Amino acid sequence: MFIAHEDTHRDEDARLFCGDDPVTGEVIHIDGVGRLIAAISYVEGVPSGTQTCWYPDGKKRSMGNVRYGIAIGEWRVWHPNGNLARYTLFHTQGHRVSLQKWNKEGNLMKDRSYPQ
Repeated sequence: MFIAHEDTHRDEDARLFCGDDPVTGEVIHIDGVGRLIAAISYVEGVPSGTQTCWYPDGKKRSMGNVRYGIAIGEWRVWHPNGNLARYTLFHTQGHRVSLQKWNKEGNLMKDRSYPQ
């Protein structure tokens, strides 16, 4: 199920609702000129699943997964020119395992692993 972001609201616990029901499905964010800028999956009003964002020109900006609001697995962020800017690997419990960062020219600037 797709839901437009403007049709949603948050409760006092920050869960996302559409009408009286917590959102389960994908919430779509559209900018002022009608371009898709984000698609975020929810389960019972909590971010769970894939989160993807795009630049206004349609190039992917970021992509990753969450489970019950916690980042898990591989997360990628791209520079506006399409080059990879950051790659982060998260443990299934949300702990950061590794991080790599590149400048906009594609040169690796940081490569770090984190103790578990």
